[in-house]
Amino acid sequence: MADPLIVPVPQPVETRPDHLRWGIVSTVKAPLRKVAEFIAHHLDLGAHRIHIHLDVPDPALAERLAHRKVRFTQCDDAYWQGKPNRARETHQMRQAFNATRVYRIIQLDWLAHIDVDELLLPPVPMTELLAAVDPQASHVSIDPCEMLDDWGATRHFKRPVGGATKRSVYPTFGEHVPGGFISTLSPKVIARRGLDEIRFGIHALRLRGKIVRSGTTIPGLDLGHAHAPDFETFQRHMAYRLTKGSYHDRKGHLNPLGHLIRALMDDPDPDALRRFHAEMCGATPERLDLMAAHGMLVSARLDLDAKVARFFGKLEH
Repeated sequence: MADPLIVPVPQPVETRPDHLRWGIVSTVKAPLRKVAEFIAHHLDLGAHRIHIHLDVPDPALAERLAHRKVRFTQCDDAYWQGKPNRARETHQMRQAFNATRVYRIIQLDWLAHIDVDELLLPPVPMTELLAAVDPQASHVSIDPCEMLDDWGATRHFKRPVGGATKRSVYPTFGEHVPGGFISTLSPKVIARRGLDEIRFGIHALRLRGKIVRSGTTIPGLDLGHAHAPDFETFQRHMAYRLTKGSYHDRKGHLNPLGHLIRALMDDPDPDALRRFHAEMCGATPERLDLMAAHGMLVSARLDLDAKVARFFGKLEH
């Protein structure tokens, strides 16, 4: 039996940037503005198709953000009719099911499965990067970088770090936080089309239950993750992340980072959690200089408001 960790790539593959077509699939539950920013950013990067599954059906949102390159799917009862019950049990399962369904029908060369709070940050056009990928590679893994709390014209992100460097950048909490990230360190995936039997997971491709290992990376391609770009966002998503999201494990228990955050929430000092966020996500000039000196800093001029206005005009809210 063939090794399920290695998935053969149908040949030939598209290596001409001006002919290559790529797209995105995402299952979202977010306000109109955030969905618009996500779509506009990736349309600006040259995405040929963006598939948005609205986990909470919202026909008005789909109508307001209508675009010839965007396909909206309302995940209502009619959509789930006849599909496996298990596929809709959790948000993560719905994400994986929706992404896999789209993968099997796309007419693109590559499909990225990312979340609405994630933005591709390529150093050159995506078509150039993907056209140059090893023809035998089944997919590209993109490591995340975490958005910092800085709302200037240029947004800053940090890459993970360990050892003495982590302790110098995060002297109080760093030793308790893997990689210095308060979100996941796991990559996201861009998959070639035409791979037999593969399924999208959240952070990997899978074949017959095993993680596919025949992928590669693209140096310089980052995935900017707006996990907690300000303290208010951090607080707003806290309840979900402690019970169903990134701060608990697959058995429903808090992971080590979740235990730390819970302890800070229970601390008699009302500012304990805010100090944690400031240390892990703050973007003072001194902190940015320190991160840059350690090769951790990723900076990008996103201009999200301008991109939204260009593709969708002035939004009502």
